[in-house]
Amino acid sequence: MITESFGSVCSGGRYDNLAENYIDKKLPGVGISIGLTRLFYKLQELNLIKADKKSISDVLIIPMVEDLKIPIEVANVLRNNGINTEIYLNNKKLKAKFKYADKLEIPYVIVIGEDEIEKRVIKLKDMKTGEEKEINLDNLDEFKL
Repeated sequence: MITESFGSVCSGGRYDNLAENYIDKKLPGVGISIGLTRLFYKLQELNLIKADKKSISDVLIIPMVEDLKIPIEVANVLRNNGINTEIYLNNKKLKAKFKYADKLEIPYVIVIGEDEIEKRVIKLKDMKTGEEKEINLDNLDEFKL
């Protein structure tokens, strides 16, 4: 059977003295890597696994600030409330960030900018309906989807 090549799924080897680049000791070393994206793609293609959702995230946080303290705090509170939350960290335009959420069918997006931090509120956008719900940061512990 001939199959299309899609690159390495697993690889590994010896990396003797690699640690020497970082410390003053010579140490033996071995390592492996697994291309999970490629592996899961192929397993899905062969119908060996089935994914019901394109992403496990329920909420995508899009920080529009340099200091990630508040976005990370918001993500941690949501995660502690059982809400699967992802923070978008790639430096792209806002439209591309929303396109990412749409492509992965992430149902809700929160954009956190300077205005939101100053007012101590965030807006939760429902990606299907476009509706926005304002949430006070001080009441975030009680938030449920």
